Amino acid sequence: MHRLILLALAVLPLSATPNVVLIMADDMGYECISANGGTSYATPVFERVAHEGMRFSNCYSQPVCTPSRIKIMTGKYNWRNYRRFGRLEKGQTTFAHLMRQAGYVTGLTGKWQLWGGPETPQQPSGTTPDEAGFDEHMYWAYKFELSADEIARYGSVGPPGDRATSRFWHPGILKNNKYVHTTMDDYGPDMFSDFALDFIERHKAEPFFLYYPMVLTHSPFVATPHSETVTEKTKFKSNPAYFADMVSYTDYLVGRLLEHIDQLGIAENTLVLFTGDNGTHRSLESKLGTRLVRGGKAFPEDAGTHVPLFARWTGQVPAGLVNDDLIEFSDFFATLVDLVDRPMPAGDLLDGRSFLPQLLGGTGNPRDWIFVHYDRDPFLDEVPFPRVRFARTKRFKLYDDGRFYDVPHDWDEERPLDPSIAPAGAATIRTMLQEALDSMPAWNPNNSGYEKQ
Repeated sequence: MHRLILLALAVLPLSATPNVVLIMADDMGYECISANGGTSYATPVFERVAHEGMRFSNCYSQPVCTPSRIKIMTGKYNWRNYRRFGRLEKGQTTFAHLMRQAGYVTGLTGKWQLWGGPETPQQPSGTTPDEAGFDEHMYWAYKFELSADEIARYGSVGPPGDRATSRFWHPGILKNNKYVHTTMDDYGPDMFSDFALDFIERHKAEPFFLYYPMVLTHSPFVATPHSETVTEKTKFKSNPAYFADMVSYTDYLVGRLLEHIDQLGIAENTLVLFTGDNGTHRSLESKLGTRLVRGGKAFPEDAGTHVPLFARWTGQVPAGLVNDDLIEFSDFFATLVDLVDRPMPAGDLLDGRSFLPQLLGGTGNPRDWIFVHYDRDPFLDEVPFPRVRFARTKRFKLYDDGRFYDVPHDWDEERPLDPSIAPAGAATIRTMLQEALDSMPAWNPNNSGYEKQ
């Protein structure tokens, strides 16, 4: 299901061009949000968003962060352009390029993690936010992104004596390529939130696109500013007991952004989308209704790929609707293409399918299936995570090795279906999913590369 997108010159008039904010939580699966039926954590803001906007019940990501980020930013299956963890290959067209070409000012705040450091013979460099099309950015930086002078001047950016940078307390941060000095009292998620609010306010009179990949709720699980006890120890010592506080703080920061948009009077011209990059950390267990869900991050089971998706656009996205269409991460790019009426350059391929009609309350062109190609470390001989391909409907899931599951009756995928006793209609679905898998180019799972199309 590949679309060839041809260059078009027509652009929506700026007066009719909506602002777009895309928020993406880190390691927060579908089960973490009460509006989805989660019962372990309090998320009143998402209850409000579900009431004021639309909730999607069947959105699927890649199983882990970099594969998801590359897929959502470029609209392509991973076999096309994913090569190394922590890197976006140079020269990729991202949704920031698309939006900039459509007349938007583009901003990024939160987690980037796609540059990978300077070029070396062993490790090719990835892409910086500037190269990826972002006019302004503020993000959590690795120590190799800071100059020797900055490190010598400021020392550790995290726990005393730590060799890595922190994304939470005393964070390591770059703002428009300049080091931001922080202290033990500075909390990274608040700083990224402040940047988001400032970006929106400064550009409220022109179309803007803000990509806000949050650093919450990734490990380490540490106290937030709203935790009952916030000490130097709880700021830096990971304890899964703080995960609930981190989910709550994510909810709070989303509410803070929505309230800012409302106060600026631009809610009727601003589409806000919220999703998550993959499932919850595997050390955590949460309740979805009465079902216990073990976090599935980095693995292809439902708990590793089923993520939340909410949309709010006052007066455009119908309030209070739940949409159960299949959505996957390549679809976000296609939806933005549809929204701004600015197709990809001629010759580039887009794997996604726009869900803009559904956002606006229409039927659209829903998917029959979604496809995931997952190979976290293509150039390693031995890998800690599975290399898989699968295609799935809402109910059934077929892997490239022939395993076939009735997911709602086997959430942990422990009992492959026997074709001879499969439920009624399963054989037809399996044939369709096999055809979907067969439509993809040949893949060497021990990878020296993929065939290109």
